[in-house]
Amino acid sequence: MKKLIPKIVITIAAMILWFLIVSSQTYVGVVDLPLKVYEPRANMTLGQVLPHSIKVRVEGPGRALYFERWSNKSSLILDVGNISGNEKISLKNYFQERPNQVMLQSEMKFLEVVYPDSINVMIDNKVEKIVPVKIQSKITLRPGFILVNAPELSKVTLIGPRTLLHNYDQLQTAIINKDNADISFISTIPIVNPDPELLTISPEKIDVEFNIEMIGERTISNIPIQVKNKPSDLEIQFIPNTVSLRVTGGNDQIQDLTRRDFYVYFDYLSQWFPNKNYYPVKITTPKEVLDVIQINPQQIEVVVIKKNTKE
Repeated sequence: MKKLIPKIVITIAAMILWFLIVSSQTYVGVVDLPLKVYEPRANMTLGQVLPHSIKVRVEGPGRALYFERWSNKSSLILDVGNISGNEKISLKNYFQERPNQVMLQSEMKFLEVVYPDSINVMIDNKVEKIVPVKIQSKITLRPGFILVNAPELSKVTLIGPRTLLHNYDQLQTAIINKDNADISFISTIPIVNPDPELLTISPEKIDVEFNIEMIGERTISNIPIQVKNKPSDLEIQFIPNTVSLRVTGGNDQIQDLTRRDFYVYFDYLSQWFPNKNYYPVKITTPKEVLDVIQINPQQIEVVVIKKNTKE
């Protein structure tokens, strides 16, 4: 063991010496540099996505070239402040003429752009557009509960190039999942950005309230029966002229309902049949009602009387 330790030390020292010699020599290599866009005009923006990185040929000591691949400080800066509309830019010429916009480590030297040698730059007006947001949810409820009052449609501001904003009249949220819900809750949901590289959304998240109530029952009495599509030469009477309904719905919501919220009617055009006296009524319920579970009476007597006409 004592003889092995000196050999290990000598080997490590030799490797360090070799690394110092090799890393101090000058090399030429190709690295990927992030492309950063500078747009000084507040009312203009990119109209299409540009490459995220550009391959460039650089020269420098081996150690600097090695660490350049992991550096987050190096980049290419493309100034688009003088561009309007579409323009093709030769990156080779652009950065050769503007070496101050090539950000490298101090020991590195920029030689040339390798790929792509040119890009198309489109500049568009930066505008804002207010759009509604569709709430996406997958909520399952415990038996005996109901989701009442669908969440209100929120609105957000979409910011980006005018041409692209024409494609969007509505955004949507990420899907919120909840199982066996039995109580109202508020959830903060992110909005899905359809093109995050060109568009920004304000705000990026919205608070959505989901109202959940226990299902209850209630009887609404003395609802008058109306006539629909009655001929002008007839008089129509009902026996009885009112009905009672047993309805279900969100327990708190149905407590506020009155008979004026219901439309109970006999449709002469679609229901009347000669020599038939008893008919079921038709019912239009408010949105708060989940179901009508009982009608009393189930049928009414319809009396049709011909009006007297003057000769």
